[in-house]
Amino acid sequence: MPGSPVDLFLHGLKHPTAADKIRIEKELGLYGGKFSLTAFFVYLKDMFTFRFGDDYYTGESVLFMISQALPYTLLLFGVAAILSFIIGLPLGIYTSFLRGKRSEGAIISSATLLNSIPFFVLAIVIWVYLAEYYKIFPITAVFPLSYLTHPTLNTLRIVAYDYAMPILTLTAIESMGHLLTMRAAMVSVLGEDFITTAEAKGVKKKNIMLHHAARNAMVPMSTRMALEFAFLMSGAVIVEVIFGIPGMGTALYTSTLKEDYPFAEGALFIISLLVIFTYSIVDFIHAWLDPRIKV
Repeated sequence: MPGSPVDLFLHGLKHPTAADKIRIEKELGLYGGKFSLTAFFVYLKDMFTFRFGDDYYTGESVLFMISQALPYTLLLFGVAAILSFIIGLPLGIYTSFLRGKRSEGAIISSATLLNSIPFFVLAIVIWVYLAEYYKIFPITAVFPLSYLTHPTLNTLRIVAYDYAMPILTLTAIESMGHLLTMRAAMVSVLGEDFITTAEAKGVKKKNIMLHHAARNAMVPMSTRMALEFAFLMSGAVIVEVIFGIPGMGTALYTSTLKEDYPFAEGALFIISLLVIFTYSIVDFIHAWLDPRIKV
């Protein structure tokens, strides 16, 4: 990013002087332009105690601004992640039943094509047709935060209506990714010796697929679920901007354009912690699914 935090503060003054620049550099710990080990440790302390400073433009606490934007993003992520898993997992198992049939090739080709579409392309297509052309859904998904913190039946209906298009965008692409991953994992597991043994014992094919193969195929699938969070985050940044959702994606996009260092840094730090936490949870899921894996 060009410029510096000092320049941004100077732009806010009517008649900035050299003394003002020195004063701001000292306040921000940037005086002298050299690396300071002490300042670096202060930075680490501030980050891990969530003291991100104040926004350059509004003067509000960055942590407060994040707390206002994060619920919108978590709702979008959570619903899209759950729906994509509910749709993609059974479809992946069903597709593995069709090995060698023409219908399998048609499903895989369609899923691969849809999964290859960038989030922002599908978001624009859905927005143009469902919001602008047919006017089925609102152009922007903007509603008060109180609708999430103090929900009622009426506010939940409004939230579901406003979030329909962005959730459809993320779910359509990610569910196809789950389908392909689950199908590949199932095919791999079906070649294992314990599957052959179960078949030799006369176990029904349905039981083999659902109780033997599916459980073991869930190990790579759970890894995909962790990766999904990062995929959804990268996709939701531009999806939130397109649909006007006042979440972390829109706020991070805006802060980057405005060179708002404190908010951009704080938002990326929080997002990183969420991704690390998600990967940690997946390690425990692996151990639960496969006793051979130890956390």
